Amino acid sequence: MLWTEDRLRQVIAQYTPVLHLHPDERYLPCSVDWYFKRSQLWREEPVANETPRRTLLLDKGQVNAAQLLEIQQHHPHHELRIEIEPLARHGMQRCELDEVPLYVVVKEVLNKEAHVEAVEINYLTFYAFNGPYTIGFPPFAFEAGAHDGDWEHFTVRLDAEAANMVGCYYHAHRPQDGQWLPADSMPKTAMGQPIAYVAKGAHGLYTGPGVHRRAWCAVNDHCSDSGPVWRSRHCILMEPVMEVPSRGTNLQEVFCSAATAPPVGNPSVHVDLKGVDWLRFQGNFGSSAAPRAQGFWYFTAEHPVSRSLFQRVLWHCSPPTQSLLE
Repeated sequence: MLWTEDRLRQVIAQYTPVLHLHPDERYLPCSVDWYFKRSQLWREEPVANETPRRTLLLDKGQVNAAQLLEIQQHHPHHELRIEIEPLARHGMQRCELDEVPLYVVVKEVLNKEAHVEAVEINYLTFYAFNGPYTIGFPPFAFEAGAHDGDWEHFTVRLDAEAANMVGCYYHAHRPQDGQWLPADSMPKTAMGQPIAYVAKGAHGLYTGPGVHRRAWCAVNDHCSDSGPVWRSRHCILMEPVMEVPSRGTNLQEVFCSAATAPPVGNPSVHVDLKGVDWLRFQGNFGSSAAPRAQGFWYFTAEHPVSRSLFQRVLWHCSPPTQSLLE
C-alpha cells in the first residue's frame, strides 16, 4: 500500500465530500445496518412465462451479514433481494444526517509500467429508496423508476505522491453519465472538501444546482443549494486498498492544471478502516446490485471521460467509452 494507515485515514477525511440535498427530498440516505434492521430477505425464482416465485427467507429483525452470507451459499445470489418495509423508505431522519456514513473504496491506479499514476477514492452513498421520475409532459406524463435500495458514488482523484486533489467525478445513474471537473474549477468548501449536489429522488451527483437535462429532456434531474447539507462525520473503508489498471486518463495533463494544494484544515470525520461484514454479499439491495456485484465500476478506475450534454440529452443510448487506451 502506498500510504500508511494514518495517512490513509487523513486523506479520506480531508476529501470527504459535502453533499447538498434538495429541499423537497423525501428519501434520505441511511446506513446499511439501519436498512437491514427494517428489511426482509426474499428469493425471487424465475418461472417461464410467469411472475417470479417469491419465497421469504429472512423476516424483519433477522437480516444480518452472517445470515446473508450463509444463505448465499445455498441460493443463486442474483435471486436474493433485501427489501425494506415501505414505511421506512424515507431513510434516516434529517437530524441524523451527519451521522449517516459514507462507504469508501480506495484504488491505486497503475500505468502500463505498473507504477502508481494516481489514487482514486470512491465515496459511496446509500439510500433506502430511489423515488420515481415523472417522465414525459402533461397530459401524457407518467411515473417510473422507483425501487428499493440505491447506491451512488463520488470519486476523488489524487496525485499519488503528494495526495493533492487533481479532480473529481460526479457519478449520475449510469457510470458513463457522469462528469469530471478539475480541482481548480470545482466547488469546494473553505476547508477544501469537494461539494456535490444530489438530484431529488434519484440521488445522482452533479456539479451544481438547477435542472440537469437527460434523455430528450423527458427525464431531468433537479438539484438545489437551499436544502439540507449532508456533512458526514463517518467514513467506512469497505476493504483493503486495491490496485487497478489505468483507463488512460490523467487529469493533470488533460486539464493542463496543477493539482491543488491540500485542504487548509482537517474536517471532523472519523475514518474506520476495519471493513464491512456484509462485503461479500452478492445479492440485491432492493433492485440495486450489491456494490461488489457492480463490477463495471467497483473493480476499475473511474470512467475516463465526461459525458457531454449532447450525449446525455439527445444521444442517451450511445455506448460508453470503456478506455482511452483502447
